[in-house]
Amino acid sequence: MNRIKTLFLTCSHFNPDASELARVAVTYPELQVTIAGEDSYTSEQMAESEIIVGFPKTKDLPMAKNLKWLQTPSVGVGQYVDKQLYADEGILLTNAVGTYGRQIADHVIGMIVGFNHFLFTYRDQMREQKWERYFPGSDLWESTLLMIGFGDIGKNLAPRAKAMGMQVLAVKRTLTGKSNSVDELHTVDELDSLLPRADYVVVCVASTPQTEGIMDKMRIGLMKKGSYLINVARGTLIDQDALINALERGQLAGAGLDVTEPEPLPKDSKLWNLPNVLVTPHASGLSKSDPHQVFEIFFKNAGRYLKNEKMQNLVDLTLKY
Repeated sequence: MNRIKTLFLTCSHFNPDASELARVAVTYPELQVTIAGEDSYTSEQMAESEIIVGFPKTKDLPMAKNLKWLQTPSVGVGQYVDKQLYADEGILLTNAVGTYGRQIADHVIGMIVGFNHFLFTYRDQMREQKWERYFPGSDLWESTLLMIGFGDIGKNLAPRAKAMGMQVLAVKRTLTGKSNSVDELHTVDELDSLLPRADYVVVCVASTPQTEGIMDKMRIGLMKKGSYLINVARGTLIDQDALINALERGQLAGAGLDVTEPEPLPKDSKLWNLPNVLVTPHASGLSKSDPHQVFEIFFKNAGRYLKNEKMQNLVDLTLKY
């Protein structure tokens, strides 16, 4: 049997255990699997592999002369969508959509509740042994959530927000896939008219050339006074300077940022010291289940690949997502 050389690049989000490796060996004997750390693979391993799972360095992809399928453990694949990186023009690129939506949605809900109930303020007050209470400006069940993007994160966030009684709005590229948890679904070109209605704006759209900078100075200025901006997508989707200005002026009540530009956030950034900001280190998607969910996506896709069937989570290199 002519075996297919497959390279597993282990990392925090993809690290098959013994039972998972055994499943691959039994189910797909056609695959000859080599395992290396994401920072310790060799040029020879890159050159001979037909399948790679993990995060190869983009500078090394041109040497992968036999590569036909790259499965990433991430949802965002911006660094891998340039066709010129690959020797094979028909390269198959798949991502890990479906792995992180639930935990990211939980993270967003935590931010919303934390801001609404002043939990972050109370935590800071503990250090001063300060006893002071604050009344929320509005109850969550009287608030409106606007999601920019309605993919895996949005579809998990909507029912959580609806369970708290919030009105849920969403914008996406096309008017398809409306959920019962969404009160209104609009296209992105209606975003400007929706921003003044929202108490919480959550950026959870895929990062593409079309969405980069989607929350620019003008759109941040359209947000309701006293509202909150939460970003769990990519830092480049928001004009960070405009955001800081809106926070300092009191136009926005606060911001929850799991992503920034750049990352890590520089030590001299004003965001570190603004009392109405919560910064988390790109951690909203972290879960002990991550590596196993990514493995399952690869495992199912391997069967499709070997049968020459359409693969799950296939990235359109023209659309960049």
